[in-house]
Amino acid sequence: MTTSGARVVFRPVAIAIAALVFALVISACGSSGGHQASAPAPVVSSTTKATSTTTTTLAKAKRFDPTKPIDLGGTPGVTPAEQHRAEQLLRTTIVDLKKYIDPSAAMAAGYRSIGDAATGDEHFVNWSTVDDGHILDPARPESLVYEYRGGKQQIAAAMFMLPFGSRFTDAPDVGGALTQWHVHADLCLTNSTVQKTLSGLVAIDGVCPSGSSKAGNTPMLHVWVVPNACGPFAALEGVGAGQVPAGQTKLCDTAHGGTSSG
Repeated sequence: MTTSGARVVFRPVAIAIAALVFALVISACGSSGGHQASAPAPVVSSTTKATSTTTTTLAKAKRFDPTKPIDLGGTPGVTPAEQHRAEQLLRTTIVDLKKYIDPSAAMAAGYRSIGDAATGDEHFVNWSTVDDGHILDPARPESLVYEYRGGKQQIAAAMFMLPFGSRFTDAPDVGGALTQWHVHADLCLTNSTVQKTLSGLVAIDGVCPSGSSKAGNTPMLHVWVVPNACGPFAALEGVGAGQVPAGQTKLCDTAHGGTSSG
């Protein structure tokens, strides 16, 4: 994948699958509803930065509201350039995801569920976009996240993924301490080129059973287009959170967080 100059552009047996879904249901409490984007400027760094603390609580920071002008100021250590890139990515993603208002729109565009609807945050992935040469492109997000809002599933976030085989050191620095990449080194997904579905949980250094692989073990970044308690770039909680770079604390940007109705 590349970064556009115009925009900153993620059987075993049935009993094992049921156990996985149950674990995700119990742990997926970091969604926008319960716990809880004009073209982005180019990314200028290819390394992520370790941070000693990732929760912001500055009073001057404004809570994210997609209906109002985007302002992500108030986070210690974030440079003006980093803040600008993060705001541009969020602003453009909000606009571009409007065409994916519900799962039927995603399906029509080639996205398929990984089978995690029971968690409350269902991920639809278009696997052909993971290696399509586009990085952080809101017009071509690798994954779309849906939540039940007002009694029906509606778009809640984009999840951008780097190409298979990428490491954290390959991940662009989008917004410094405002943004954080994560991986899923413990989830196994079936080896389909069209619709990979969750098939099991293994240790981070474990091996997936035959017919499945760790397709989620590549850096990913959520961009929420609805208020999220841990901010617009937070991962999920529990098992659904995945793993962050060594030396970093899981991001929870409460200063820009909020809870949406759903």
